[in-house]
Amino acid sequence: MQPERLFDLSRLRHTKSLFWLAVISVVGAVVLVPFWIFDSRELGGVSVWEKPLKFFISSAIFSFTFSWLSSFITKGSRWVKVAGLFIAISLAVELVLIAAMAALGTTSHFNVSTPTAIVIWSLMATFISIVLFSTLFLSIMILFQKQQEFNLKLTLTLGSLNTAVGMGLAYLMTWPTANQLANYQGIAGAHAVGVDDGGPGLPFLGWSTVAGDLRVGHFFGLHSIQVAAILLALSLLIPLAFRIPLILVGNLTWLGFVGLVTWQSLRAEPFTSPSQLTLTGFGALLAVTAVSFTVLVIWQLRKEQK
Repeated sequence: MQPERLFDLSRLRHTKSLFWLAVISVVGAVVLVPFWIFDSRELGGVSVWEKPLKFFISSAIFSFTFSWLSSFITKGSRWVKVAGLFIAISLAVELVLIAAMAALGTTSHFNVSTPTAIVIWSLMATFISIVLFSTLFLSIMILFQKQQEFNLKLTLTLGSLNTAVGMGLAYLMTWPTANQLANYQGIAGAHAVGVDDGGPGLPFLGWSTVAGDLRVGHFFGLHSIQVAAILLALSLLIPLAFRIPLILVGNLTWLGFVGLVTWQSLRAEPFTSPSQLTLTGFGALLAVTAVSFTVLVIWQLRKEQK
């Protein structure tokens, strides 16, 4: 496949529901910037509008990407559009609820302090689950596209599945911590591991710099599909024998990286301060990557010689 056909911008408009949600999300993010800058109210040490702003940006990226991805699914296109509509509606509900709770000056995630808050949190959990299952459905549909090139199918399938894994990692945040169980304050669940939410963190991202933070693996996992697209683009610039190894090993290595940073967070270790154990894990991952890539390239070269 030629790069210009692969990354044709018109593909971003393929699934109309996702495209328009992406556009609305971009507009929403722009509108929220002044509130983020000038509204002095804070939650957990940051602006009440920081979470909605990040979610609007994330929604725009996700929706544009999966509208682009869906353009390669021609068999069962009607079901793909339905899945896209489910994703768009579910994300729209999420964004409205998150923004509404921010406007009220209270948290939307993990909030079980009142019956109303419980209903809102339950709705958010339900709709994000719909997004997860719809994403898995699209991943499976890619496998049935016989007319698409193998490298493209492999890329989109692995990238989409990895994204679904990253999305699923968010469920690790929904368990109440020991401190919350011992001193109930109407909150059940947390991003941070080892400390309460709201401590020192990276600018804008907010990831804890003093303890583990489950948002790290969630973030990198969610962006797996963009990483897969980059790997596919790079594969078009290298010899044929290197293409499948790059796509296969690259995507699996990224998944391994997501698993490692999640493991790091679960051990209450900051992403910015990896321990010797974590560095050893990264070293082992790189070693496995190098060996796997080399073996696959040799295998591909031998196939070409036959």
